[in-house]
Amino acid sequence: MKQEEKSFLSKGKIIDAAMKLFSEKGYENTTMQDLVQASGMSKGAIYHHFKSKQEIVAYLINEEKERFASSLRELASCGELTAREKIGRIIASLFSDATLSALAKEKWAEKVPFALLDTLRNSVNILSGCLEDILRQGVENGEFGCGHPRELAGVLVLLVDIWLDPVIADSGYQEMCEKVDFIALLADKFDAPVFDAELVSQVKEGLRHFYE
Repeated sequence: MKQEEKSFLSKGKIIDAAMKLFSEKGYENTTMQDLVQASGMSKGAIYHHFKSKQEIVAYLINEEKERFASSLRELASCGELTAREKIGRIIASLFSDATLSALAKEKWAEKVPFALLDTLRNSVNILSGCLEDILRQGVENGEFGCGHPRELAGVLVLLVDIWLDPVIADSGYQEMCEKVDFIALLADKFDAPVFDAELVSQVKEGLRHFYE
């Protein structure tokens, strides 16, 4: 096995152990010694990859960001789904992904504050571009009548990815649900009705798990 593959597998073991421990004990109560015991790896091996719990969370955030961006590009180029279906899948995945949910509950922005700016840049520069492409597809095939796909894409990404993020927004569950209804109404007003009743329900259910 090549060294790169060994390194990847070792990181995977550490990440799996960390996610399990964070879920069971919480980020603050998990120690590097806990990771040694849970992963079955030596302290030296763990510190070779990650110098702290903060580095582990930063790695997780980056991996999720890359994975999500890749799935967005695949969806944008998929010819078998309507634009509405593509956007629905994107939004639903944001609120159903287990890793994202776990990171949210551990308030990742407080643990790795420097990653917040990178996440914001990714949302504004990459995610909104993919969403714009899909909105334009919907306009071209007659699904939407939106005259401002670029602007609407940017606004929707900021609202869904930032305004609805329980880690960032200090809002209770009921207020979050009202925000979801507002975003759905906003999309309708700009003639891009992507939030049907099922999607609205999925988003609210995903948010509910954070407050349990």
